[in-house]
Amino acid sequence: MLIRLEYKDRVIHQISTQEITGELVVGRSARCDWPIPKEDNLVSSRHVSLTRKGKAVHLKDLGSTNGTFSHGKRIQAKKLVDGDKIGIGNAILYAVSERGSEKRQCSELLVLSGKEHGKKKKLVPPKFTIGSDPASSLVFLDMLVSRNHAEIVIHEDYRCWIRDLNSKNGTTVNGVALRSDKERLLKDGDKISFSQMEAEFHDGAVSRASSYTWLRLLIIVLTLVVSVGAYQLYKRLLPSADVYVRETRKLAAKEQFAAAGEMLARAETAHHATSRQVEILQLRRLIALWEITAEKWNETKTFLRESDWTKVARNLGLLQGEKPEAWEWNKRSGDEREKVLYAKSMLDAWLRYKAAIARDDIDSALIKSVADDAGALIQSQAQAKLPDYLLPLREELEQAQVKLQALLAECDALESALNRLTGQKPPYQEIVAALEQACASEERVIQNKAKKLTPVVKGLARSSAVYEQTIQELQALDGKKVLESNLELPSSDACALDPRVSTARQNLEKSHIDLRVTGGQITVLFKAIENIIGREGSTLPHLADFKAVEVMQRVFACDSLAAALPRRSRKTPSGDYDRLLGAEEFYAYLSALPEPLDPVLSADLAFVPLLTQASDLWKKIDVFLAFMDQPANAWLIAGDLKTQLERLKTFLDLRDGLVQVLVAKAAGSSGRDAVIAAGIACRMQSRGGAAVIGGVPIKQWLVEAFKNYRGEVLKFNDEFSMASLEEQVAIRDKVLAIGLPGDPVVRRMWAMRDAAGQN
Repeated sequence: MLIRLEYKDRVIHQISTQEITGELVVGRSARCDWPIPKEDNLVSSRHVSLTRKGKAVHLKDLGSTNGTFSHGKRIQAKKLVDGDKIGIGNAILYAVSERGSEKRQCSELLVLSGKEHGKKKKLVPPKFTIGSDPASSLVFLDMLVSRNHAEIVIHEDYRCWIRDLNSKNGTTVNGVALRSDKERLLKDGDKISFSQMEAEFHDGAVSRASSYTWLRLLIIVLTLVVSVGAYQLYKRLLPSADVYVRETRKLAAKEQFAAAGEMLARAETAHHATSRQVEILQLRRLIALWEITAEKWNETKTFLRESDWTKVARNLGLLQGEKPEAWEWNKRSGDEREKVLYAKSMLDAWLRYKAAIARDDIDSALIKSVADDAGALIQSQAQAKLPDYLLPLREELEQAQVKLQALLAECDALESALNRLTGQKPPYQEIVAALEQACASEERVIQNKAKKLTPVVKGLARSSAVYEQTIQELQALDGKKVLESNLELPSSDACALDPRVSTARQNLEKSHIDLRVTGGQITVLFKAIENIIGREGSTLPHLADFKAVEVMQRVFACDSLAAALPRRSRKTPSGDYDRLLGAEEFYAYLSALPEPLDPVLSADLAFVPLLTQASDLWKKIDVFLAFMDQPANAWLIAGDLKTQLERLKTFLDLRDGLVQVLVAKAAGSSGRDAVIAAGIACRMQSRGGAAVIGGVPIKQWLVEAFKNYRGEVLKFNDEFSMASLEEQVAIRDKVLAIGLPGDPVVRRMWAMRDAAGQN
C-alpha cells in the first residue's frame, strides 16, 4: 500500500508502507519527518504519527489543536486501509493499493521551454532521457543543454526518479541543483530546469483532491458562536468602575499616591471594571511611576542646593525627564519637568567640561563644542528667574564657560600649529616654537599635550632637514649619498599620538622613498651618459668626424671599397666608412628599415662604429631629458643637475643641426650618396620623425630610396651572370662604384676584384 500526503492538490510526500520504519511524524515543524508548509496554521507542530505493525500501518493523533478527520469525523487513532482519506488541516493523507497504482496513468512532463513549449511528454518505463541528442526522449536544441543532459528512471511502482548525467550546466529541481551522483524522487508540480530550459512534472497518481473547505467553515462558525456567547455572559456579570477611577486621579493630583493606590484597588472589583481594565492597569503603572518621580525629584533638589553633583547626577539619571507621562499627575508637575530637563542639560554640559579638561587628546573642536553648549544653556534662561536650588549649578556652569573660552584661545594656537604638519612642506621650526610655548601653558591639558608631542615633532624636524640635504645631494648628482641617506624618523607608535603628526611622518617617509627612487633613476640614466662624455666639455668627439669635410668625403666615396675585402673578424676598421658607419652594420640597418636594427647582427664585431656610438648616446640623452621633463620632476632641477641638463640640450641642438645638413644633402643627391646621408641622419635623430624630405618623414623616404638603390644593384647583378668576361669586369667596377660595402652583391664583386689582383 502507498501512503501519499497532498497539500493544495500537490503531492508533497509519498512512501510505501514497506519503507516505514519506526515512527513517522507529520506536522508543521521542520523537524518532522513529513513537514507540512507553515502557512497551514490549522496543522499543529506535531500533528499525527504513522507506525507500521507487521503489514498494517496505524495513524495516531498527537494531541493536535484542530484535530484529525476521517470521513468528516474527528479521530484519535486509526488503522489505515486502502481508500482512506485523512484530513490534517488543509492537507489530505491518502492510502491507496500499490496494485491499483499499476493501473494508474503514466506520469508526464509539461514542456515549458523550447520548440515543444506546452506539449506533454509521457514518462514511459524504464527510462526517459533529456538532452540535445536527437535520439533523446525530450530534445532541447540549445547550446547550453548537454548532448546527454539528464534522465528520469520510472520504477516498478511508477515513482519517477531524476538524475543529472554530468551535464555541463547542471540540472535543478525547484531551484535546487542535482548532484551527478544522486537521484531525486519527483513530486507532482516539481519545476525542473535543464540549464535554461524548463519542464514541469505531473504525477500520474495525483487525483487533485479538494481540501476540507467545509471543515474550516465549521471551525469559524463555532468560534463566532462561542465568542458571542462569552461576550453576552461577561456583559451581564462584570460591574462598573468609573467613579473609583475619577477619585484615584484626584488623589494622585494631590500627590496622595498611597491613597490613590487603594482607591484604584476598589475600581478593579467595581461594575464595568472589564471595560476599564486597560485604563486601570495603565493608571496603576502611572501611579507607581509618579510616586517614585515625585520622591526622587524632591531628594534631588536637596542635593542641588548642597552642590553634591555626584548624587545629583545619579538622581537625574534615574528621573525620566524625557518621558512626559512620568510628570502628568498635575499641572505643576509638568512645570517641574522643565526644571528637571534644564538641570540635567546644565549638569551634562558641566560634566562634559570636566571630562574635556581631563583628556590628553583635547582639541579645538571639542572645546568649542563644550563651550558653545554651555553658552547656549546659560543664554536660554538668561531672563528667567530660576528657583534657588538651580542657582549653584548655574554658577558652576558660568565659571566653566569662562575657563573654556580661555582654554579655547590657547588650544586654537596649538591646533593651528599642528594643522600645518599636514601641508606640502611643513615649517617645522615654527611648529616646534609653538609647541614649546604651549609647554609653558598654565592649562594642564594644553601643557600635557604639548609635552608629549614636542619630542616627536622635533624628531620630524631633524628628519626633514636630512630630507632637504638629500635633495641638494641629488641636485649635485651625488647618487651614492642619495641612496645611502637615512631619515631616522620617529617611530610610528610615537607619531600615533596625533593623526596630524602621523600624517606628517607618512608624508615625509613617502617623499624620501620617492626621492630615493627618483634619485636612483636619475643616477642610472645620467651615469650611462657620464661614462661616455663625462661632466665637462662643450664639444662632442662623436660629432667632430661627421662635421669634418675631408672625412665625410671619404665616407660618401665608400673608401673601404678601395682596400681589400675586410674580414668580419677584423680588429680595426677598414677605412673611414667602416670606422664611422660600420660596413656590415650600416647596411644591415638600412635593410631592416622600417624595423629597428637587430643588435645581434653587430654583436660579434671587434669594434663599435662611431655612428652606433653616437646613436646610443643620443638615445641615452633623450631618455634622460624625457625623464627630467616630467612635471613631477621639475622641482628637482637646480644646481649641477640643471647645468648638466642645459649642457645635454646644447649637444642635442648641435646634433639636430648636423642632421639638417645631412637631410639637405640627401634631398640634393641621388643613389648611394642620398642613401648614406639619409641613413646617417635617420640613425642620429634618436627621437625619430622630426626630419622630413620633400614633405615625407625621413625614415619613410629612406625606405623608398634604399629600395631604388638596391634595385639598381640587383639589375647589374642579373646582367653579370649573362655577360662576357670583359663585360663582367665592367659590371663589377660599376657595382663597386655605386654600391655600399655591406651589400652582399657588392661584397661578391669586391671579392672577385681582389681575386683578380686589382685594387
